[in-house]
Amino acid sequence: MNPIVQRYDAAAAEYARYWAPVLEQTAGRLIDEVDAVFRADRLRIVDIGSGTGTLALAALRRWRHAEVVATDAAAGMLDFARGRAEEAGLAADGRLSLAVGPADELPLPTGSSDVAISSFVLQLVPDRLAALTEIRRVLRPGGLLAYVTWLDRDSREPFRAAEEFDEAVYDLEIDEPEESDEPIAGDVRSPRAAADELRRAGFTRTSAREETLIYDWSMESYVDYKLAYDERALLSTLNDEQRRELERNARTRLSRLTPSDFRWHAPVVFARAFAP
Repeated sequence: MNPIVQRYDAAAAEYARYWAPVLEQTAGRLIDEVDAVFRADRLRIVDIGSGTGTLALAALRRWRHAEVVATDAAAGMLDFARGRAEEAGLAADGRLSLAVGPADELPLPTGSSDVAISSFVLQLVPDRLAALTEIRRVLRPGGLLAYVTWLDRDSREPFRAAEEFDEAVYDLEIDEPEESDEPIAGDVRSPRAAADELRRAGFTRTSAREETLIYDWSMESYVDYKLAYDERALLSTLNDEQRRELERNARTRLSRLTPSDFRWHAPVVFARAFAP
């Protein structure tokens, strides 16, 4: 199994608790993107890289007669999405189906979807052009693809919480584990590059724009996120005393910050295109 897929497959519950809420509001804008194009309720929608089901469930709520296929390479994520759908009462009417498969090998018939949506996934695929070409295959002529992903540059807004947490790590005077280079497409270089890539994949009427994801942590939620999710690789290399010292140092540093220092700004790209 692809190590990225394996990681997401094993950590679906943690992803849903710590990371999905950070993305949810920005990802949800894709529903409005689709609504602005298709003034219809009976849509066949495929959610590419559905993860824990944020977009798929939002689509089921927005369009009461839509059929939604949630796809993901990680079966564990889809299992979690199924549970969320059942809890929300959105699984009983048969409008939601789940399909395990990577974005460049979708287990769907050609021309079977009116709409494809994808949030914060196309930076993780090995070959984004191949994934986009495959998405075009499953769309009917005139079908819409709308996606959002990260823009490959740092935010112009400082994020003091992250800076102070990093300083708390440096205070330990340890060698941090090196991040492995994974075969992924990576973040989009620019809106223009995103639109050009869609054209190369065979789409028409392509467009893309830069926007900003904004998320507010509290000190407690940020410490929890860092220690329980984001820094798991680092934490696995520390002994109990080092873990306690890191938490003490982080809390001391973060307690000096104002609420605005916990507001995260991240540049993203929204892209849209139509199948010919």
